[in-house]
Amino acid sequence: MVQLETDGLLPLRTALDAEHLQERFTATRAGLAVGTGLPVAEVQPRTAVSAAQVGLVSRFWSIALAAVALRDRVPDLSADRIWVDRSHRNPSPIAVSWDGQQGAGQRGVGHAVDGTTETVAALEALVVHGAVAAVTDACGEHGRTSANVLVSNAASSLLAAARVIGRQVPGRAEHLDRVARALLTVPFLAAGGSFRSSEDDRQAGDQFRRNGCCLYYRLPGHGLCPDCVLVRPGHPADTHH
Repeated sequence: MVQLETDGLLPLRTALDAEHLQERFTATRAGLAVGTGLPVAEVQPRTAVSAAQVGLVSRFWSIALAAVALRDRVPDLSADRIWVDRSHRNPSPIAVSWDGQQGAGQRGVGHAVDGTTETVAALEALVVHGAVAAVTDACGEHGRTSANVLVSNAASSLLAAARVIGRQVPGRAEHLDRVARALLTVPFLAAGGSFRSSEDDRQAGDQFRRNGCCLYYRLPGHGLCPDCVLVRPGHPADTHH
C-alpha cells in the first residue's frame, strides 16, 4: 500500500540503521513463529532477516513495475525519498516523497520512459541502486545474512512482481518480462541468479534459478521454491508455491 502521509512512518535511512532494523528482524521473527506455530527460539534469525528484506524489496518492485505497466513511468525510489512502517506487518504502508518538480504536460509522478532500454536504465538508477540496494545491503550488514541469499531474494522478487503485474495488465506482460530479464543482467542483480535450461524444460534460458536460498524451507509447511538453488533430483520444489 502506498500512501501520501508519512505519519507513523520512518525515513528508510532511519529504518535501516542498526537499532531499527534489529527491531524489524525481531518483529518478523515473532510473526513467523506465530504463523508456523514454532517457538520464537526455533525460528532461525537468518530466516527472519530474509523475510524482512523480501517484505520491503518486493513492495518496491511492485510500485515501480506497476508504474511502468500503467503509465510508462519509473518512480524515483531513491532511499532518501522512501518512508516505511517501523515494523514488519501486512499490509505495510510505504510513502514516497515528491518535490513537486513536475514538468508541464507530464502525466503523473515519475520519470517518463520509452522502450526496454530506457526503462531498464531508469529502474537501475532509481530503484535497483536506490531502495532495493539500500535494504539489501543493510540486511546483509546488520542481519549477518549472506549476500548470496539477499541478492537472490531481490532478483526472485523482481521476477515475481513482473509476473503478478503482467497478469493484471496482460497487454504489458511481455514488456515487463523483457524489462525484468534485462534487469537481471545488471551487476547488482546478476549475482542473484540466471535463466537456464532444466531437466523438464529443454528450452534453454526459460527457467530462472536463484544462486541462493531464501531459507523459508526451514519453516514448517514451506518447501523449496520452484526457482531455488537447492532444487535437484530427490529434492523437488514445493508444488504449493
